Amino acid sequence: MASKKDMRRIDLAIPYIEPPKDKNEADMSGAMSSTMPMAAMFTRNRMIGWVSFVFSLQSWLGETPEQKKSAATPAYMSVLMSLMALVVGRLRRKAEFMSIENLKTFDPFAEADEDTGETKQSQNYIHIRIQQRNGRKTLTTVQGLPKKFDQKKILKVIKKKFACNGTIVNDTEMGEVIQLQGDQRKDVQEFLTDKKEGLELDAKTIKVHGF
Repeated sequence: MASKKDMRRIDLAIPYIEPPKDKNEADMSGAMSSTMPMAAMFTRNRMIGWVSFVFSLQSWLGETPEQKKSAATPAYMSVLMSLMALVVGRLRRKAEFMSIENLKTFDPFAEADEDTGETKQSQNYIHIRIQQRNGRKTLTTVQGLPKKFDQKKILKVIKKKFACNGTIVNDTEMGEVIQLQGDQRKDVQEFLTDKKEGLELDAKTIKVHGF
């Protein structure tokens, strides 16, 4: 019997090529270098910002010529993005601090102390009350804030800080009254007396009422 001929051609066989070992590591480091600065910018987290800056700087300094050729974006761009995230976070915190400071204005009609020359207001209490409306819905009112403060700016900061809705109502007897949805008595009291992020008011001038 005639034996079958081997029809395979060795010259047409495709040789096996081993993939590069550092490709996945380079892709992972590149993804981390480009993702962490964006995360720091959106979350305003200083720790993430500094970690992304150090990581990007190490990746840039340890970049090989092969990685430079295969990289989609230069490594120094990640370093610049990390620095930008730190700067943006700092500017946003400064802007929030300035918005709080803008709430405090000088009152030219305040009485001056004869001994120290410091201005002082007449002793008026700030009342924080809670009211129950339809069903279980509650409403917090703030009445008696000093006239040197801008009520609209205070309402804007409180709504953003405590994630609640609110409005300002003009009453013939009480004057301007801030109304907030929900029980915000404790948060409002802390905001009014906070010396860093609040109005720095004396706690003795604030009265919190229940139902």
